[in-house]
Amino acid sequence: MYETFDAFDYLDYLRRRWRVVASACLAAALLSLGVSLLLPKHYTATASIIIEPPGGSDARLTTAISAMYLESLKTYELFANSDTLFARAAREFHLTDGSPSWESFKRQVLKVSKLPDTKVLQISVTLRDARQAQSLAQYLADETVSLSRQESRDSDQDLVQQAAKQASDARRHLQDLQQKWSALATSEPIESLQSEIDSDVDLRDKVQEQMVAAQAEAAEYQTEQSDGQFAREQLQGAQARAALLAKRSQDLERDIQARTVLLASRTARRQALETELKVAQESYQSVTTRLEEYLATAGTHSERLRVIDPGIVPQRPSSPNISLNVALALFVALLAAMVCLSMAFVYGRRSLRFDAAVARGMHG
Repeated sequence: MYETFDAFDYLDYLRRRWRVVASACLAAALLSLGVSLLLPKHYTATASIIIEPPGGSDARLTTAISAMYLESLKTYELFANSDTLFARAAREFHLTDGSPSWESFKRQVLKVSKLPDTKVLQISVTLRDARQAQSLAQYLADETVSLSRQESRDSDQDLVQQAAKQASDARRHLQDLQQKWSALATSEPIESLQSEIDSDVDLRDKVQEQMVAAQAEAAEYQTEQSDGQFAREQLQGAQARAALLAKRSQDLERDIQARTVLLASRTARRQALETELKVAQESYQSVTTRLEEYLATAGTHSERLRVIDPGIVPQRPSSPNISLNVALALFVALLAAMVCLSMAFVYGRRSLRFDAAVARGMHG
């Protein structure tokens, strides 16, 4: 028959063996303290960078700071956490001399993080030398700012180059149109042609006046031709002049119409070229203005990084954490002692029950 668990017996069992628990905790504390004192000390230095909004007339200045925007700033961790940058820093400070892998060393000593809901980027470096840790953290912070500025300049330089190419193409197109305009003005003049038309119109009017006069004179001689030979001769002369003047008037009319058609054609081509030239001038002015704006605002279209705290030389080691190690050792020792005593308590009760059962069987 099994006995039920008695909590008072269990607590009494633990009380009578408190020295076991105390000895285990003391041994664990002393051991963890000794190991912690023997472990090499490491110091952590932290440099801080502020990520400021774009300057100048960038449209993003009007954008409210939102959680999404702050989260997007985590991309700047890539600058500080760059393998190329850390490799250069490792060579600069002779950190990996004799080390087979600087990648694993980087994971051990470098931590880069943007503080949640802030615009602050922190670079933490952990090394055995406190001064070297601070110097490396400051170096990485300065180089991160430089990398960001260089990236901003490169990005703006691309915009400047594109705008400069557009301005060059627009200027070349404008010059071509100006040359076409000069050639058209020389080869197809309008003013002289208009003057010729005006002269022909004036001449046609005069010829028509003379033709009307000749016709009137012929009509007059027509009534007088029965008066004699002289009248008939004058009639023939007046009719001949009227016919000649009529033909001259027709020739002038055809010339005027032909020149008018030519003038309209030249005017249409000139107006089309003028429109194209005006559009080209406006386009050139627009791209030139844009180029000037890009040149004036270069380096202000992206966030600006600035070191606000280069960090200080740490006075206390970040590891080993002696108090934490001792506390953890005490907890583990206490837990292990309790488990061992509990198992011993259960085993002891089972042995007693077994012995009692054997004894009852022998008496029976």
